[in-house]
Amino acid sequence: MKKQEFVYIEEQHFKKSGQTIKFSGMCIGSWLNIEHFMFGMPGPEQVICHTIEKAFGKQVKDKFIMEFRKDFLDEKDFIFMKNCGINLLRVPFNYRLFIDDEYPDRLKEEGFFWFDRILDFCRKYGIYLMPDLHSVPGGQNPDWHSDNYTGVPQFWQYQIFRKQIVSLWGKIAAYYKDEPMILGYDILNEPYLMGVADVLDEFYKAVTEEIRKEDKNHIIFLEGDHFAMDFRRIKNLTDDNTAITFHFYPTVWEPELLTDKYSRSERKLRFEIILKEIIQVRERLQVPVLCGEFGYDISPANIGKAMELLEDTIELLMKEEISWTVWTYKDAQALGCCYPRKESSWSKFTDRIHQYWTHYKEMDQAKELVEDICKIPEFARADEWIKYCMQFRVRGILYQFQSEYILLPELKKFEQSKFLQLPMDWRFENCTIYKEYESLLKKMSYCLE
Repeated sequence: MKKQEFVYIEEQHFKKSGQTIKFSGMCIGSWLNIEHFMFGMPGPEQVICHTIEKAFGKQVKDKFIMEFRKDFLDEKDFIFMKNCGINLLRVPFNYRLFIDDEYPDRLKEEGFFWFDRILDFCRKYGIYLMPDLHSVPGGQNPDWHSDNYTGVPQFWQYQIFRKQIVSLWGKIAAYYKDEPMILGYDILNEPYLMGVADVLDEFYKAVTEEIRKEDKNHIIFLEGDHFAMDFRRIKNLTDDNTAITFHFYPTVWEPELLTDKYSRSERKLRFEIILKEIIQVRERLQVPVLCGEFGYDISPANIGKAMELLEDTIELLMKEEISWTVWTYKDAQALGCCYPRKESSWSKFTDRIHQYWTHYKEMDQAKELVEDICKIPEFARADEWIKYCMQFRVRGILYQFQSEYILLPELKKFEQSKFLQLPMDWRFENCTIYKEYESLLKKMSYCLE
């Protein structure tokens, strides 16, 4: 392959054949790495899968997951996204698609199967693909989205885990080194070291070296500490085709931004201040940045406010000439542009679960339990940092209770055949699209300017 067939980095820009290229994209969240609030079931992916297997057996669980992945994304989805001006898909994946924990030295083909399947559509519709490693052994952060069921980011404590992932990226790079529709590799989603020794820079250098043994063509994307917002641990870059990707969730860290305390203009000004602080890394390292995630809760009741937040965020990113991939394309009516119809079997099933569980309720329960522990006299001096860290560990306990007393009883209400029909509700033709979201994408896409 000739170099000009690939997107590459020149100063602070993405280029192809000498021309600057900008990306307006979507994340395909919860497809190859299940996230509970987007799937509608409690627990990290491995807990959900274990519970399904407990209810129906391994064969049914495997078939269910296979059907879900097949129905979630097909050509109709690509036609829709292309018409919205999307030219990049960031696709989160779980390491278990390539690595079997029981036989870690054997490379599984499952991950290549799914990426190859959508690459056929990417080539046909001119949409780039960026694989994003969302979950690693031990968890790179303490939260559910890294498939972490303990609340401890053990990936940073055990070098054997990191060596596994360095090797995996080398194998993925060897397989895709000549594929021009892959923009690059998002090495690790939202690391959060939680006070562990400064190993992030060391890990990124090791991965870069391993990839470059096989693949000189593709961009390497690095995320910062503190859930892809803090880049101080990335000291310098050893590779001249490396970019930075950050995540932007200001209302998660400052919830009052969603209240009447701020007018729209005041909130947007605060957004801009937060964004400028994050993207200082662009000047420091002299590389382009890509906003890999941003998004807001969406429901028919708040669609106007959600679109306002999305529009303001995209406008700020475009003002700074930053490429972006919005979180997320399709989910169980959380942040997505599309969702299974409210009258569908999937939605009725998850609505029953939501009578007992939501991820917001889960977080509140964890906070309450930690506060109860701190009522013990010996622990009354616990500071906010300790409390914050322990909330993740308490949630690890809650996952097991949720599995046994919320998810499992609901699963057992299904006949096996009916359960295996649920994934069909994720097909494009069986989903509802927020038309306001579709219009916003068409209005603000770089590709349709």
